[in-house]
Amino acid sequence: MSDKKTVWIIVIAVIAFLLFGDEIVALTASILGAAVELSVSLIVWLLVVGGIFFIVTSIFGSTLLGFCAAFIALVLSGISFFWPLLLCLFVLYLVFRKPRVSRAP
Repeated sequence: MSDKKTVWIIVIAVIAFLLFGDEIVALTASILGAAVELSVSLIVWLLVVGGIFFIVTSIFGSTLLGFCAAFIALVLSGISFFWPLLLCLFVLYLVFRKPRVSRAP
């Protein structure tokens, strides 16, 4: 790459940052915040499920019962975590399903 091309790319980048700097920083912060939020939620989710498995296994002494309790906790916390998405999918199902046609005379 020639030096003139590099200088023009740097000049265009500086001008773009001066014009759209706030939006670039806001978008970067938004993406970083969403990643941190999802990571923390996932860690807490796994700690709760692991804690339930540990408590049930240590109290009742059955690994199978511990796995069942952890699975139930995973399903319930997954429903509570994804309920807006599940609600949207249910509404879309109701809108786009084919109506049942009655063949009775």
